[in-house]
Amino acid sequence: MPEDNELERSFKDHSDKLSCSNTLKVPFDMRCDFVKSTEACQKFGHINYIMFLECGPMRDTRFEEVMACVGLAVIFIYYLLCVAIVADQFYSPALKAMAKKMHMSEHLAGVTLLAFGNSTSDILGHIQNSPLGILFTFMMANAILITLISGGLVCLLWPTQLPKYETVRTLLFFLLGVMTAEYFFLTGNYFSRGECAGILSIYIVYLSIEIIEGYLEKSAANKALIIVETRSRATVTRDTMLRRVTITSIGSKERAERNTVNTNATRLVDYRAANPKNEFLFADFVETMQPIDPDFWRNSGYAVRIALIMLSPLMLMFLLLIPMVNLERRRHGWSKLLNSVQIVITPFYVSCIFLDIRGLIIYYQLCVTVPLAVLVFQNSRTDIPPPFHFGFVILSTVGCIAMLYVCTTEMEEILQVVGMIIGLSSDFIAATISCWGASICTIIINVILAQHGYAAMAIAASYAGPFFSFIMSIGGLPLYRHITETYATSHSSYYLTAYIFLVISLSSSLIWSLLFNFYGRRSVGIYNIMIYILYIIYCVLCEREIIHSYAIERVIEVV
Repeated sequence: MPEDNELERSFKDHSDKLSCSNTLKVPFDMRCDFVKSTEACQKFGHINYIMFLECGPMRDTRFEEVMACVGLAVIFIYYLLCVAIVADQFYSPALKAMAKKMHMSEHLAGVTLLAFGNSTSDILGHIQNSPLGILFTFMMANAILITLISGGLVCLLWPTQLPKYETVRTLLFFLLGVMTAEYFFLTGNYFSRGECAGILSIYIVYLSIEIIEGYLEKSAANKALIIVETRSRATVTRDTMLRRVTITSIGSKERAERNTVNTNATRLVDYRAANPKNEFLFADFVETMQPIDPDFWRNSGYAVRIALIMLSPLMLMFLLLIPMVNLERRRHGWSKLLNSVQIVITPFYVSCIFLDIRGLIIYYQLCVTVPLAVLVFQNSRTDIPPPFHFGFVILSTVGCIAMLYVCTTEMEEILQVVGMIIGLSSDFIAATISCWGASICTIIINVILAQHGYAAMAIAASYAGPFFSFIMSIGGLPLYRHITETYATSHSSYYLTAYIFLVISLSSSLIWSLLFNFYGRRSVGIYNIMIYILYIIYCVLCEREIIHSYAIERVIEVV
């Protein structure tokens, strides 16, 4: 671009105020310089995808720009596969192990552990940069997507019985939180510190009731989580480790049989008191690091084997970074050498994700993790997990959340960039496209848990997860910005539309729960998906200005 170009000088003078969505208004030969000089274009994830689109070779026509979007679609699928592998092989087993150790029921585990884990990436991803109006719209659109699509898919594929009182309580508290936040925002267009505290108190009361009821209920021992055999994974010594149990659905006459795992047998399957302390140390390490299950490989066709080979580098990376704790596997997934090394590796990689890699705190932690790894190695055996194995459950969960946070953030940024290149408004992207990138991880986790036999937990998380993220974001983030003196008001033309459809979603869930005796049948799943399709159609028509949104018209008086 010529140095004396008036347009270039204008860009430099206003680079801190320009929106990256203005890229489409700039000629193709000037777009790369515009992206490099505009501050708003430097905030797209760990990888600058807008730079990839506009500053790559041969980006001189609209066709080449569209082909670059196809490349972003391939990267998006890559992240999607990462989410699926981590959720299926690491996150889901760790959550089940944690819930069993803490003697939680399926519902309590869903509204606490699973809800917190699924919502962490949403809150961390918007704690700094999102304007309040966009944030309000995004969180409600995110709640619509998860409650309707995640809950709908679980009901459609794995119909299940829901706990009555817990389901009603979650839905009513969620409605109370949404209506309270909307009232504060609509009346004053501003969240004061007292209003933020009031919104947060709604969730604190709800969570307190859930935890107290879960642990003080007299029949809690009969409702504790059981470890169900995963259908897609072989379990060792089936004759001794599995027992057939009959589970009666709450409030239903239907009875379903599920294979449950004798977790004590899987823990002691290789234990012999006379064995050396480090027997088969390296052989066990090599076996654990195999990215492809030999039994699954032998029973698979050529197409599946090709897919396994393509996914093996990802699986190998995750096996090295994240401890695997699975109560269905031999020794609960314990590998003495690998797990000792992961005491150092996992905290280091998590710190690199959330902290500045140049910060000294990342390296100071080695002074703690290295001696701890040596201590664990000296006080453990290869043939049985140690008594402190639950610590690896926590480490595995943190490692999974960090990896899912990275994948979720990058997928959301890719969808935002593609939507911006298509020419969609930022409000529409926040209400539709962006929430898919942020929520696809939660949907996959919930569906995988339901496929593993925990549909009630998945549906509980489909409501409690958005409830937690909505309250923490709408109540906590404005309060955080008040404290840091970065609070600023903003508007969004879709937040009332998202609010109305969220109320419809929660109200309809309450109605079908009462009508169907709290049984999530397949027709409920179809109904939920149709409601979400209706929401998307309405937003598209508003974006195309075919119909008017629910946004309040702001009249400018001419004096």
